[in-house]
Parts: sequence; C-alpha cells; structure tokens
Amino acid sequence: MTVLRFLRVDVASGSARLVEASMPGVLGPVDYGVKLHMEAGSYGYPVFSPRNLVVAGCGPFAGGRVFGAHRMALVFRSPVTRGLHVSTVGGVCYRFIATGVHGIVVEGWREEPVVIVVKGKAGGSVEARVEEIGWETLWTIWRGYKGFRGTRALAAYLLEQYGKELPRAGVLVVGPAAARTIMAGVFSFDVEHGRPGGVVDSASRGGAGSVLLQGHGVAAIVYGGEYDMSRDNPRLRDTRLLDELSRRVMGKSYIGAVEQATVKYRYDPRLGTGGTFGVNYVHYRDLLPFFGFNTVYLSKAARSKLVDMVLEELWRPVQRDVFEQPGAKPWRTCGEPCPAACKKLWRGVKIDYEPSNALGPFSGVLRAEDMASLVELADELGIDAIEAGHIVAWLFDLLQRGMLSPSDLGLQGRPVFDPLVYRVEHDSRANAEAARRILEGLVEQRGWLLSLIATRGLRAAAHVLNLRYSGRVYMYRTGYQDVAVYSAYGGQGYMTPNLYWSPGLVAPVPVPGRYWTVYSPSFASPEELAEAVLDRMIAEYLVDNAGFCRFHRRWVERLLEHLYHELLGLEVDLRKHALETLRVIVRYQILASAEPRPWESRKTVDMIAGIALELGDREWGPRIAEDPASAREWWSRFREKLWGLLGLGGEEAGG
Repeated sequence: MTVLRFLRVDVASGSARLVEASMPGVLGPVDYGVKLHMEAGSYGYPVFSPRNLVVAGCGPFAGGRVFGAHRMALVFRSPVTRGLHVSTVGGVCYRFIATGVHGIVVEGWREEPVVIVVKGKAGGSVEARVEEIGWETLWTIWRGYKGFRGTRALAAYLLEQYGKELPRAGVLVVGPAAARTIMAGVFSFDVEHGRPGGVVDSASRGGAGSVLLQGHGVAAIVYGGEYDMSRDNPRLRDTRLLDELSRRVMGKSYIGAVEQATVKYRYDPRLGTGGTFGVNYVHYRDLLPFFGFNTVYLSKAARSKLVDMVLEELWRPVQRDVFEQPGAKPWRTCGEPCPAACKKLWRGVKIDYEPSNALGPFSGVLRAEDMASLVELADELGIDAIEAGHIVAWLFDLLQRGMLSPSDLGLQGRPVFDPLVYRVEHDSRANAEAARRILEGLVEQRGWLLSLIATRGLRAAAHVLNLRYSGRVYMYRTGYQDVAVYSAYGGQGYMTPNLYWSPGLVAPVPVPGRYWTVYSPSFASPEELAEAVLDRMIAEYLVDNAGFCRFHRRWVERLLEHLYHELLGLEVDLRKHALETLRVIVRYQILASAEPRPWESRKTVDMIAGIALELGDREWGPRIAEDPASAREWWSRFREKLWGLLGLGGEEAGG
C-alpha cells in the first residue's frame, strides 16, 4: 500500500508522532489537510485556536527526478476568509523530503514563540523537537541580524544555529507581520553556502504565517536530513520511464515537453522576455489592473498611454538588466533543479508579476526602483504582498477622493492616485514612501485605522469606517467598501483578487485568492463561466495536491493520472476524486460560516461590467453597467450552476 508519512507535532507538550495517510484515499497534502480539519472540527473554533491545524506537506512525487514536484502545500483555516484555505510555497520539498516524511502537522499552543526542528536519518527514523526562541530574541532578530532584517534575518540566524546539525538544512519562517496582522505568509529561502540566498518564496495568500505564530506560537520550522525518499520507490528517479511515458502520451520527449510547457517562465523568444513579470506586461498590456482597478474607468486610449508609461519606467529597466545584458543571467529556480529557472532577480530582488504589480502600478508606484524596494520590504515583513497592495491602493483611493485625511494614516500628504494627472518623476517616489509608511504602520499597528485593518482586515475596516464617517458616506454617495475590490465570505471573511481583470477572480468559488478558477481577461455568461471555472478548479487542485508547481501545469495535467499509475501503482479517477474533495471543502466553508456572499463593493461590480463591455458582451455588459443589481443575478446564477456541477444542492447550494 502506498502511504504518505506525516509528523504530528504538539507544540504544547513538545511531543511528535509519525502517522500515515493511505492512498488512494489521500492522494496528497491537500487531501490530508482537509481530512484532518474536518475530523478536528476546526470550523467550530476561533481562527487562532490551537485546533486550527497547519498541515504542511509534499506530494507523493517529491524526492525523485520529476521536475516541478517539490512544492509544499499548506492547509489551514484562514483568518482572512474565515474558511479552509490552501496556499503553496515553491522548492521547499527538495530539501524537506530528506527528513523521511512528506509533511508536518502543527497543533497545540505555546505562549513564547518556538522553533520546530525536524531531522531525518538515513535509515528512515526521524527526530523532532520544539525549542523556545522567545519574543525578545525573536524581535531582536527581526530588527536585524548580520545585515539582514525580518524573514531573511530569521532564516540566516536559524541556518547558522542548526545548519551544522542538519544535512541539507532548510527553513520555513514567519516575519513580524505574523505577530501583528492576519495577512502574514510563511516564507522560504533557497540556501547558498549555509545562508539564505537571493530567491525567496512564500505561501502568503490567506494568512498561514499569522495562524502559525498567533495560533500555535511557531515562528519557524527548521528541517534537514539524509533520507533518500526515492529509495522506497526507485521509479521516482527513473528518467527513462518518464521519457517513455511522455512520448506515449504527448508524442515528445519528457525534457522537450517540460521545456515547451515552461517557456513563458524561462524565456519566450517570441516576446524577447520571460518570467511572469517580463511576459505579463507585454502580453496583457492595458488589460492589467493599475491604480487600484481604477483603470477600468478609463478609455482604451488612456489605458494604452498609461501602459506605455509602465513599460518604459517599470518594465524596461528590469528587462534591460535581467535579459539584455551580456553574460550570466540572474535567473534562478525556487530551490529544486528545474529547467524553467523562473525566478528573475533584479538588483538582488526577486521580481514576479503579482507582488511587483501589487506594490507597483496597482499602488500608483511606477518606477522600478521604488517598486522593488516595496517588494523587498513586504518580504522582510513577511506580509502577503498582494493583500498589502490592495490595502495600500484602497487607502490611496480614499485619500484621493477626500474620504480619508492623511492624519488618519499618519501621512504628511496625499498620494497622487489619479492616473490622468500622474507624473512619474515625482509621484512614484512620493507614493512609494507613503506605501512604505502604511506597510510598516500595519505591522506596528500605528494608529487606530491601521491597527483595525491589520487585525480585522479590509472588509471589516470598511464597515467600521462607514459608521464612523457616515457623513462622508452621505456626502460622497459612496460606502468605504465601494472603493475596494474583494469577494465576501460569510459575515466577516473576504478575499481580494489576484491582479487580473477577470470575473473569475471574484466569482463565488470555495477557495478564493488562488488560481482555482479562470483568471484570464475574459467574460461569459454565468453558466458558461461556471463550467470553465470548475474545470480549472479541478485541474489546479490536482496539481497542488500532487505537490507540483503550477508553472509545470501544461504537461503535468496531461500526464498526472499516468504518473499516479506508472510511478505509484495507483488506478484512480482523478476528476471523481477531485469532486469529492471539493464537495468536502464546500461543506467545511458552510460549517465555518465562510460561504460566498454576494458582492458588496460597487467597484467590484464595475470591474465585472467593464471587462464585459471591453470584450463586446452585448447582454451582461450593458445590463450590469446600467443596473448594478443585475450583478446580483449573474453572481447567483454562477453560484447555482457551480454548486450544481459540484453535486451540491438544496441548503448547500443556497448557502
């Protein structure tokens, strides 16, 4: 029988025990996390209860020579959505699998922060212990350690402390945002010469880092070992078998299939660039959201003029240094051997599209150096850069409209958030400085408003502002929530969308903030889009559950069922399995009072109407634009169709 081995660590007692999850019932870490959360009934307890397990695991193909198979998935109840959430972090499992286990389950609570140390032996035994680091020491390290700050400082400290003890040592750490906000991630660094290297990756969406520290008192997991997981299954390193399988299914060699599928992320010769940052700006151009989604109100000509400015001031400096300079390219992987080399470093900062756009053009910051400094700051603080960008843009927009004053946020002046009067040479630097103060203010809980956002999130803060400044709501005929773009979940939860102009990112899906949906700039009837979203949801869940990087999805999706059969000896209907797991997730969200709710924000509705009109939809575009109430019909029909396709009905379908 094929099994996945997990280490359950009780932080309170310091005890650890090995448990096994049998396949095909559990095909990967997402399955196991969902199963444990349902058994623990975590939906019935506060989000920061010790019962909110953090299940962090590798897929069954880790430890061999399968490209892209070393991504770690984290399953937890999110303090942002208030429902079950899945987030992933790249490259971790390439080192973690040497512990001899596929994952770790964190439960229990310590008042003083601790570090979990996991060591695997060559013979298969595994040791785990819980060591107290303490708040005073932790904050001292975060403030600065040997030239580093925040997450990187903690990683450097831990690698120095435990690196000699742990072969192939790696770390998962949180930053100061995990102590003070609900939107902190769990961060990993590639390891170079025993120190954190230039590539940082994180599981940030949903607040896993906040749960780890505030719910369990865990500041880091340090791991390493000598175990060879492929010893248990030599097929995991059989490259000839992979090549035969690829030729049989896809008609091309395995390495050829991988390189073709990941060309965007390494280098696309058709565009002369690569990576998500390089490709997205020249591919999507004016269909990307800038200035807090306010570009949905601009004409195509105005958007085109703006994107030309973004390309010149933001994209071009990175393109020149990362792709056009002669000599060795600053391209890296997430830590596992991979031909994609998707991580592009610019002046030592890893530049990906989503964080860069969130804290760049989306926040009214258009100069590359200003954007990079904010991305680096977000990584140091350990905060979700996408959520941080939404918060900054929302506050900037409220300041621009006069619905907030600079004193509410501890700022000296108002940022320039009107793209039609924006001047890069002055406004980018000024906006970046204001954004820096806001990010630091969130973590320091500086002032009542930033403290409220940090601890309760954007949605709750908007409703408090509506009550506090009801006169401004009446004067401007606009609620504070109307200036943001987000999806509502239950009475308190929410999720801001990833940065594409797409209805699929705010549609009522069970797990938001991920790519378990259709995210391309497109529009369709609610029923048609629901069918397409379900297909992508199933495919993306299966990729995450198997421990694969989604940058490999174009070949993985075609081979995955064959990989389970040929490498693991399992006959499994993956679509049927996925539907069963997704139904359980929906039931969990309902039990947690975190089911999707209709859109509350006018800008969210305007975003939907805008893309429909942009793409020439003659039915829904005009209807939603003229009567925002029509958006409620689109939302309801989408949800009814999706829930029906999932095999849910009655009370479940109706919420």
